[in-house]
Order: sequence, then structure tokens, then C-alpha cells
Amino acid sequence: MRKAGDLFKAFTENLREQKLASNRAEPIGAGANAVVYASDVPGNVMKQSSRADSHQYANDFEKEVNLQAIAADMGIAPQVAGLEQFPGGIGNRIEMADVRQNYESLPQDEVLGPQSVSDYSESGTRKDLQMFAVRQAQQMGQLALKGVRLEDRHDGNVMRHKMTGRPLQIDFGIAGKLNGDSEKAAWLSQVTAEGFEAAGIPEMGQILRATVMDYLEGGDVSQGLDIAKQGFSRLQKIKNVR
Repeated sequence: MRKAGDLFKAFTENLREQKLASNRAEPIGAGANAVVYASDVPGNVMKQSSRADSHQYANDFEKEVNLQAIAADMGIAPQVAGLEQFPGGIGNRIEMADVRQNYESLPQDEVLGPQSVSDYSESGTRKDLQMFAVRQAQQMGQLALKGVRLEDRHDGNVMRHKMTGRPLQIDFGIAGKLNGDSEKAAWLSQVTAEGFEAAGIPEMGQILRATVMDYLEGGDVSQGLDIAKQGFSRLQKIKNVR
């Protein structure tokens, strides 16, 4: 016979799931692998997986939470409130802070990422978008120094502060740890070069990346990392673009 406490707990959990199901029916956003909707806790949202852990395209939500937590502690990602996992991984969900009060999504034509960051240095590009891309690259460098590689940086995965224009990284589904100083140096030089390109000085990034790779290929990893850090220090000093 079930105890009264167990019955109350089951009743409460059922009510919660009904509330979440209702919220999920009106999503805030959705992608190939997950859907985002309002949590039952005011001020939070849920990101729920739509595929099993064993699926080749499924995210490892536990890894994702850990990487996002690093960025959140740096103030460049939403704070994580919790992780719920279910058998098989179907329906795994991350609860995090709802940042929409202070941040906005980028318009669809304001795309970020290594494939498109050069667009910001073209003649006629709005200076605020160029600077946004520079600041985004600065954040990627900060993450790299913490041993985190974040990819999939497009308009749906980056938000912008409504007042300051500061970027916020909201999706860590395609991210990972950098293994050793060699990977850290290579990735740091890559994102730093992207920042220089967005700032309108691509030649500086090209020289930096080539120099770092020469040291890494020659086996001098410590010198390669030191050069990458020096280049990134220069990028961090950029407050305005040409």
C-alpha cells in the first residue's frame, strides 16, 4: 500500500509534468535536437532533448551542462539551474535562467561564425555588428583559456544585451574540452584571428595564426601558446572598430 507522502509526491510530479507539457506546446525556440520552453519555475526555461543519447546527432546534456556552467561563471552564458535525465536519454532537459528580459535574439541576417565573420569587415558593414563580432571573439578566447571550445555560433545560439550590446552564448550543444596546450593554442589563435578580421585588420590575424601553427608544427607548444596569448591580449584591447 502506498503511503500518503508517496501519493502526494506522485500527484505533485504529475501536476508539474502537465504544466511543462503545456509550456512545451508553446515553445520559445526549437532545433533539430531540442526544444526550449518556459519552465514551471518563474524566470527559468527548459531545454529538452528530442533524441536519445545513443542517437548519432544527440547532445550529451551532462557534458553540455558542465561546459555551460563554466561560461556562466564567467558571465557569458545563462546560469544553469539543473539537469534532469531520463532512461535512454529521450526527454533529458536542462533548466537555466531565462535571459530574454535583458537580451534579444539577433535578426536572421546578422549571422555569426567562422564561415561568415568576414562579412563584418566588408565595406558598408554596420560598426555595431563589427564590434559585436569582435566582442564575441573575445568571449571565445576567454573560453579557450578555460579549456573550452565552443562552435555552432550562429544567430540562434547567440543573444545580444539590449542596452550594452554584449554577446551571450546560450547553446553549448556543439562544444568540447580542449585537450592540452597544443589544442588550446590552435583554437585561441583561430578565434583571435576571427576577431581581428571582424575588426577590419585581417592581416594581423593571418600572421598570428600562421606563426602559432609554425611553432606547433615544430613541436614548440609552449612558445605557440605564448604567442597565441599575446595575440589575444591585443584583441582584448580593441574597444572600437575602424
